[in-house]
Amino acid sequence: MNDTINKTISAGAFSVTIAEAESQLENICRTYFEKDKNGEYIIPVNRQRPVMLMGPAGIGKTDVPKQVSEKMDIGYVSYSITHHTRQSALGLPKITTHTYKGEDMLTTEYTASEIIASVRDEIEKSGKSNGILFIDEVNCISETLSAPMLQLFQNKTLGQSQLPDGWILVAAGNPPEYNKSVKEFDAVTKDRIRIINVVPDTKAWLAYADRKMLNPAVKAYISNDESKLYYFDQDSTAIVTPRGWEELSITLDSYEKHGFEVNACLINQFIGAEDIAREFYDYYIMVTKTISSEEIESIVNGKASAAVSKKLAKSTMNVRFMLIECLKRYIAGAAETNFESSCMMLGNATDFIEKTFGNNSEMEILMSKMLSDARVVKAAIASKNDRFSKYLNDIATAEKTIRAKLKTMPANKREGA
Repeated sequence: MNDTINKTISAGAFSVTIAEAESQLENICRTYFEKDKNGEYIIPVNRQRPVMLMGPAGIGKTDVPKQVSEKMDIGYVSYSITHHTRQSALGLPKITTHTYKGEDMLTTEYTASEIIASVRDEIEKSGKSNGILFIDEVNCISETLSAPMLQLFQNKTLGQSQLPDGWILVAAGNPPEYNKSVKEFDAVTKDRIRIINVVPDTKAWLAYADRKMLNPAVKAYISNDESKLYYFDQDSTAIVTPRGWEELSITLDSYEKHGFEVNACLINQFIGAEDIAREFYDYYIMVTKTISSEEIESIVNGKASAAVSKKLAKSTMNVRFMLIECLKRYIAGAAETNFESSCMMLGNATDFIEKTFGNNSEMEILMSKMLSDARVVKAAIASKNDRFSKYLNDIATAEKTIRAKLKTMPANKREGA
């Protein structure tokens, strides 16, 4: 299976992760928006190439322009071009009268493009003169829209409607091996756009999963075997994507809340490779039967029994990863409503983990996973307890500063040393 994954998601030497694509798009926006002292764009509008995010389905390409627009506080309008007809994209024809040398003549003009009109509506509504127009599935368009899309890429116009200055055109599409409807760009079109080839990135997705507090079983499963985040078999069209894992996670949370049965059929509705769906189902049943929500609550509140510790001490690494994800989500959730409580919970959880699993390299792996969530890290800093510093080797670079902060604290201000 891994051979198929490596073969199908390879995008060449210049491919980037979703996080890198987001950073690149932000840089593009900033350079395109920049003006000189006379108010002229540093990069002229006619030289501001549209951006094309190209990559496998379901890896998060469509989220990139939206996240950039939110981060930069600029406007955002999104369209899936496959839902449009030539008329809605270009505008509807209308008959108008023009006078030429005293003679009235009937001519055909067009109403405003629905897409460009939506951009102008957004400018009026938000007051934001800069923004991103995002066109999804752009290389799956019908033949009737091929010429208008080339016009949009070349001139930033649709019919007689011009994309306002200050708005950047960003598109997304899948390589042809993922979608039989895809049409390859010709050389002329490629010479008018900036193509960013995007590939799945498990570490970035797990960080995203932490921020979204996705289901612990999903995060633990992917964390234990990173190759399962994305899979595609071109011959059978079996596919597993980050989008599928996220939507499965949301569904599992809902089913658990309502007490509905979770079975292999449900998993396969989101995870489109039967062997991976079956493996995750077996894993889910195993870990959820081993760790209950009541036991998680008892651990974070410092009330876990010796029996719970003894049971988990004999557990497999799969179950331990699940334990960490459950504890992390509980603590991160508490941090958003009662920060002091989250600090106490982190201390209790760490006490339990150290008591149950001992102070060894495995313990460091578990704690580095615990401290991968920024909200939990914040609780670690606030606790002023230097025991957390030894667990920070494998966490994100931006969070490694915590080690320095903890070590520079005066000894008399540290607790639990």
